Amino acid sequence: MKKRLLSLLLILALALSLCAAAVSAEESYVFDEAGRVSAEELEILQQLGARIRADTGAVVCVCITEGTGPDLRSYAAQFWQEHFDADEGIILVYNPAANMISYAAYGERLGTLDESELNELAGAFNSANTCFEGAHSFMNLAYAKLGGPGLEESETRQYDRVVDLAGVLDADTLAELNRMANDVSGKYACDVAVAFVRSLDGKYVQDYSDDFFWYNGYGQGPERDGILLLISVGDREFNESTSGYGTTAFTDYGLQQYIEPNFTRYLVNGRDDWAGAARQFITDAGELLRQARDGKPYDYEYDSPAVVEREKKTAKEVAPGAALISAIIGFFSGGIPAGAMKRKMKSVEKNYGAGNYARGGLRMRRSDDRFLYANVHRTPIPHEEHRTGGGGGGGSSMHFSSSGHSFGGSHGKF
Repeated sequence: MKKRLLSLLLILALALSLCAAAVSAEESYVFDEAGRVSAEELEILQQLGARIRADTGAVVCVCITEGTGPDLRSYAAQFWQEHFDADEGIILVYNPAANMISYAAYGERLGTLDESELNELAGAFNSANTCFEGAHSFMNLAYAKLGGPGLEESETRQYDRVVDLAGVLDADTLAELNRMANDVSGKYACDVAVAFVRSLDGKYVQDYSDDFFWYNGYGQGPERDGILLLISVGDREFNESTSGYGTTAFTDYGLQQYIEPNFTRYLVNGRDDWAGAARQFITDAGELLRQARDGKPYDYEYDSPAVVEREKKTAKEVAPGAALISAIIGFFSGGIPAGAMKRKMKSVEKNYGAGNYARGGLRMRRSDDRFLYANVHRTPIPHEEHRTGGGGGGGSSMHFSSSGHSFGGSHGKF
């Protein structure tokens, strides 16, 4: 009897341990076999994965490993089958040694996404600066595409409206700037955000900024209305990415003549007052949003009277008088001096060769070959440009980011 009871207890303990192992495996949504994510970052990602599973019933997983072999897609599918008992979800596998990513998607909400949407998910990871940022962006974007509950605007953003990834702001200052940005963004229904990063890692500042805006969920409403100022502390470069209504409120002229001169004065000549720059940017962005919501976006036809064209007369009205005035001015400024010079040139003869004018030949002191333009992109997306809003050449110059979304903006160095 005792032996039978002991056997039952052992069987029960074994069953419980197997269940615990299964639950533990099911609750793991990030596998970092390459040591690219810290313990604190891993916990954040695990919590996000658990929330996605609880809200949507789907699994969103990231696997970082160098043991994939050459066929990442097959590895992703096999890893999914071995670790998850789920009919719906997506797994992204990243091999840092090969610098390659692949994915496998399942179910009606993710498995039926078209190629561009799947590339957008992969791009969310691929465009990030670190594995943690990439995994977080990928999981958040997958969460949005799954359409789970609780996906309000504030929750689809990965970061606060003011984020310091470069370590240049203290906690109190960061909290103050976020309160300012939240107030302005809420008042005018348009995101105003600032991001400090350590470096661009060799990327073009405009591409980095646009991707940061898009893949980290900034922008309000279906058009993703907003503006992001991204400052690379190490490269000493900045970019403003504008989207949706942001391209209307923040014109090229407004950015270059109003916004940029004000906040960059806190950064030049060794000042490096990062908080001051962010505070000034948020304040000025609020002012331009107020003016735009009043129906008068800050643009040169409104704010620089010197370039506003005055009412003009027709060509028929001005032609006779203009012709007479031109003839009189031409006679006195050209005819009289030309006649005087002609009288002095008595010894001038025609010369049909260049020998008399050459003295030692042509000597080039320096020569080189230069590429005028060089654009490097993982995906060859044409950067078409057009302008929106404003008249007479005003408005915003537009381009397309790696996501295919249309952005405006401006960039520079300090």
